[in-house]
Amino acid sequence: MKKFLFTTTLLVSLAMVFQSCQNVISVDLNKANPQVVIEGKVTDQPGPYTVTISKTGNYFDPVLEFPPVAGATAVISDDKGNTDTLHETAAGTYSTSTLQGMSGRTYSLTVTSEGKTYSGVSFLPPKVSIDSLSATSFRAPGGDKVYEIDITFTDPPEAKNYYRIALHIGSLSPDSIAGGRYYLYTDKLFNGNTVTQEIRFRDDIGSIRPGDTLTVDLLSIDEATYNYFNTLKGIIGENDRNISASPANPNTNLSNGSLGYFAAYAIDTKNLILK
Repeated sequence: MKKFLFTTTLLVSLAMVFQSCQNVISVDLNKANPQVVIEGKVTDQPGPYTVTISKTGNYFDPVLEFPPVAGATAVISDDKGNTDTLHETAAGTYSTSTLQGMSGRTYSLTVTSEGKTYSGVSFLPPKVSIDSLSATSFRAPGGDKVYEIDITFTDPPEAKNYYRIALHIGSLSPDSIAGGRYYLYTDKLFNGNTVTQEIRFRDDIGSIRPGDTLTVDLLSIDEATYNYFNTLKGIIGENDRNISASPANPNTNLSNGSLGYFAAYAIDTKNLILK
């Protein structure tokens, strides 16, 4: 598109020089067709679990919005024959009633909307517990406070385990901590061993105070969920806009052209008070 605009500008400039007149150029920028975005999860924690359904906006709009999709049908089932038809609690938000996530089971999501059916499958791995949690802080050159969080856990001996770590501090959301980074790990280099993952970030606006509670969630995820967040992490690193159909989309385990993800995961949580 940049090449097209440059060429158009050059031609218009030449026409103005040789003809000494003003040309009005109308350029029709094609908008990407809206795509369905589904985000759903099942965990080993008590439900209800939610699925949100929306549609992508136009990447070139000043404010990128995702209109909710109401009136859809969403069903979650497991490999033991348990099925839960979700009810719509708000426009585009659907919640379970009876389903309880359990480690070792495989969960399937089916969404039907506007005559199309979308599906995704995710395995809920066994929970891996946090062995210890510690936090220290120091002043960096320039005066910013830097926090170092150490999370120690023991990886099961089975191959190919995947993890995500989420941080919560006080009233801050995970997206506002350390630039909203996604902390993702595989056990390729530490399979079956005890490992300490170090997370370091700056508090350059002084939003964290002594006495705030640090909550760390260790999420045991499957490979598809890891791949989704890993590609999402790469896109966010290159782009400060929200996810849309343009210019790139993360990998998804959903079918029929839907964006987003369906994830089943186990959670272990530890807290400490920041000094």
